[in-house]
Amino acid sequence: MRRSHWIILVIGIATIACVVPPRLMDRDDARLRFVVWGMPFEDRLFEDVYAREFEALHPGVVVQYEKYVDVADKYFAWHTIGTGADVMRVRITDYHGLVARGVLTPLDEFIEHPDPEIGLSAERQADFLPAVWDPLEVDGARYALPSDNAQYGLYYNKAIFDAYNAAHREDQLEYPHADWTWDDLREAAEKLTIVDERGRVTQYGIDFFLWAWPFMAFFEQAGGELWDEEGTTTLIDSPAGVEALQLIVDLLPHAVSARSPEQVETATGPDKLFATGQTAMLLDGSWRAPFLELTNSDLDFAIAPLPRGKRPGVVSGSVVWAISAHSRNKEMAWRMIRWMTDFEQALRYWDMLRVAPPASRRVIESEEFRATSGLVGDGGEVIIPAMPREKWKECGEWLLYGIRLHPMTGEAPAFVPVAPYQADLEDKIGTMLSRAVAPTRSQSLEDLLREAADAVHAIIDRDRRARGLSVVDRE
Repeated sequence: MRRSHWIILVIGIATIACVVPPRLMDRDDARLRFVVWGMPFEDRLFEDVYAREFEALHPGVVVQYEKYVDVADKYFAWHTIGTGADVMRVRITDYHGLVARGVLTPLDEFIEHPDPEIGLSAERQADFLPAVWDPLEVDGARYALPSDNAQYGLYYNKAIFDAYNAAHREDQLEYPHADWTWDDLREAAEKLTIVDERGRVTQYGIDFFLWAWPFMAFFEQAGGELWDEEGTTTLIDSPAGVEALQLIVDLLPHAVSARSPEQVETATGPDKLFATGQTAMLLDGSWRAPFLELTNSDLDFAIAPLPRGKRPGVVSGSVVWAISAHSRNKEMAWRMIRWMTDFEQALRYWDMLRVAPPASRRVIESEEFRATSGLVGDGGEVIIPAMPREKWKECGEWLLYGIRLHPMTGEAPAFVPVAPYQADLEDKIGTMLSRAVAPTRSQSLEDLLREAADAVHAIIDRDRRARGLSVVDRE
């Protein structure tokens, strides 16, 4: 090529660089690939706020926002071909498996960095809820920062309780509260269930989805431990497992087909029946409250902490922010996840979405946490209802129970179940629950627990063989 042509080419490239916005320049060293999963309304925070504001704080940085459904599968697949996302939204149930396979970058060099603009102070580290922060340590290293801590609670229809008490002056039922036990829960569920002369349930005393969380909550409260110290043997087939499973069977004696996980998006799901006033109590997560309000603004409900068994226990979950081992801009990715988990951004997460409390004690104990603004669409439609301060005691205060020390144990009741094969265990627990409450069940609860444990162990041993490791000796 002639020298004059090179000059023209260089001038052309320089001109393009001046007129094309940085977002279109496709510079690898200035781009952060930001990958999430979630509901469409969450884009309002993750893309419109987090991504765009981080770009504004760091001129020249382009945040490439992507969203997928089976995001963990994407992370594993990308890792096998030597690529990945810079900023990764990760379910904590997938976290240990991702760490074990080298998908995530260890963050300790950033966490302990002496520059206060980069590192995390001891005060800030201590602010993360121990239920989420502690499980992130794997062999002395951490690979993510906590985003939230969703909790499982007891929703109750105040009008149904009031109607029962008006009709039973000599047999009053208290609203659920923090001192309720399994016996209180059983009694209320039985008394508030109404069956007509044809044997049809016209009002459910209690309802909930058949998935791992109710079992894990009751299992913990019965004194059980999900895993051995190595995390390769589940301990659900134990007396505590039988107690937890029996409680679930006792609570759900009717219309089991309406409670299978496949019913989530139908009109017969537990959340839908509660929203329409057909159920007195509902076990569900913190994310349910705004959607119940959106579905039926006249529904008079409140939320209480989970009733306790031998000990208090509140099953909870978490989403964490991590960085791919293949990220080419790890320091900038770190700056982004550090920023998204600071006080202001964590509070914004709660204020806009109200699906789960942030994993920050400072945020949860703050006055700002006691009311939310909600989320309104471009056309003025309400996407997430606001929580005014006057609704705090009924719909928000219960969340403090899980993070504050309980007088019975001296520990916070909220716990996050984690292990390398946690997702596999939760899948088998869900199958076990559907079989346990089936009217045609012929197996004992002990047999169902043993089969679920054996199925998990088969998965673990198969995976270990594929990775060249010995199978686990469980004798």
